Amino acid sequence: MNRADYQQKIIQYYKDTEHAYKDSWDLGKSLAIHYGYRDDKARDFRSSLRRMNEVMAESAGITSTDHVLDAGCGVGGSSIFLATAIGCTVRGITLSDRQVQQANTNAETRGVSGKVSFEVADYCRTPFPDGSFDVVWACESSCYADDKALFVKEAYRLLKPGGRLVVADGFVTKFENNENPVISKWLEGWQVNYLESPERFADYMKREGFGSIQYRDISIQTAASSKRLYRFYFLAMCYVWWRKLFMRKRPTDMQQKNIDACKYQYQGMKKGWWQYGLIVGTKSPVN
Repeated sequence: MNRADYQQKIIQYYKDTEHAYKDSWDLGKSLAIHYGYRDDKARDFRSSLRRMNEVMAESAGITSTDHVLDAGCGVGGSSIFLATAIGCTVRGITLSDRQVQQANTNAETRGVSGKVSFEVADYCRTPFPDGSFDVVWACESSCYADDKALFVKEAYRLLKPGGRLVVADGFVTKFENNENPVISKWLEGWQVNYLESPERFADYMKREGFGSIQYRDISIQTAASSKRLYRFYFLAMCYVWWRKLFMRKRPTDMQQKNIDACKYQYQGMKKGWWQYGLIVGTKSPVN
């Protein structure tokens, strides 16, 4: 599949599954399309979604004077969090014009439209000049890059010397696990082409010149979100069967695969075939 077709599938996926995220992930209020981080500071679902943003921001050392690129911003949740909680300025980019419109509305509603901006752009091939940002932020978005090495390369170009890349995402524990039927069905359901392993991703960062690279497996902290999706799979399948019996209306192929993915992601994490990771690296302060 060529890059344009792959990106169009991602755009269509988020359009077709928007209601599912509203039902299962409280999207209308949380603005989050990512796993939550459970710890002593976040013991319920909604607070865990916010906590993920907090942990990423803490790991990258984000301050109010930073200019952040939210690479794959969705409906603007992380950008709005950074603007409201820290006070930094954020530019969010996404492939979806629909998400840009939603993100702008969300920012205006929450009174931070002066701190954040959103536009359609490919985070592997952005229009921004070298050294435009202090932080490149990717919360469950780098997995969608058609080429993950190219994403890292572009992030490095966009960062000022001393700038940080922070990524929270799924990583296969071995790259060949992408061929595992459970993993491949999960990724197909969420329109992800493949996942990197932590080692390969860190190698891309080292090759570009990132230093102080730190990786943490935070699967324990995100396990509750994985289990929540697993439970949602059974509820969604009950609804699907009800629609088939009484409305004679079937879900689209994409919607069905999205539901199935909720089961496969849980099975894959339980088997240790993938883990949820947080990785941070710093661009050398000397060019």
